[in-house]
Amino acid sequence: MLVTRRQGELWLITHPEHGRVAGELCSRWGNDLFQTPAQHEALVIAATHHDDGWYELDGRPSFNAKEARPAHFLELPLEVTVGPYGRGVDSVYARDRHAGALVSMHWAGLYHTRFGLHGGEPVRHPLAVEVVAEQDHRRAAALREAWGGHGLRSEFEHGTWYAYELLQALDLISLALGLVDPAEPAVDDSLPVPSTLARVEQPQGARVIPAVPVAPGGPYIEVTLRIPSPGVVSLDPYPLSEPSLELEVWARRVEDRRYASAEEAASAYHGAESEPIKIQVGPA
Repeated sequence: MLVTRRQGELWLITHPEHGRVAGELCSRWGNDLFQTPAQHEALVIAATHHDDGWYELDGRPSFNAKEARPAHFLELPLEVTVGPYGRGVDSVYARDRHAGALVSMHWAGLYHTRFGLHGGEPVRHPLAVEVVAEQDHRRAAALREAWGGHGLRSEFEHGTWYAYELLQALDLISLALGLVDPAEPAVDDSLPVPSTLARVEQPQGARVIPAVPVAPGGPYIEVTLRIPSPGVVSLDPYPLSEPSLELEVWARRVEDRRYASAEEAASAYHGAESEPIKIQVGPA
């Protein structure tokens, strides 16, 4: 669950909704600057369903006992998330093994600096190490099957890494769209999206999506997300094939207060109407 404070309320967006938005962006990715991925169909499925493992956790929703409110996704320990996330990856493999391999890469990459895209150090938690090893093995077999001996293996593998790297960009763009308040114009003081993900109280300012590839093997550039006016989001440079895109991000609003129990918070969440946040995405 993405949890943010806005106008005296808590706004809650589920991960499957975040994935749906990533899938919408993915289906339109590509123009004169950004190459459309050869593995487009598998990538759209992967982008749409990469966080389906959160269905179990968001459906409750999970509770932060210390803060006495619904839990923001980065507040949950690996011991809680690994099992449900793994079942979500299984469900993507059941839909499409090629897409499943991309989601395996995504999951493993979360604990391994997104395979070098974002720097830092790998997560040393034993569960994270186990996930990386298991998913590397699993996706290797699935990708051999997806290649199927057609064309150059090297070209297929370059295309796979391009699809993976685009999935990371789509993930961060969609997360930013769910975390920033599009009603509050913000064009200055750009912050890297990864540095803001853990914050329930989001800082003002534009957001930078780092290491976005424009073609297989790079080059890699930054895409800056700004809110020039209420309800309008610009991406610069602009990576989509359509001149602009009307998006709806569905959220629920609950009272920003301390809840007596997980049950009370869940009751407030399930009693709230889901409503759309309307966003027009376009070039700067």
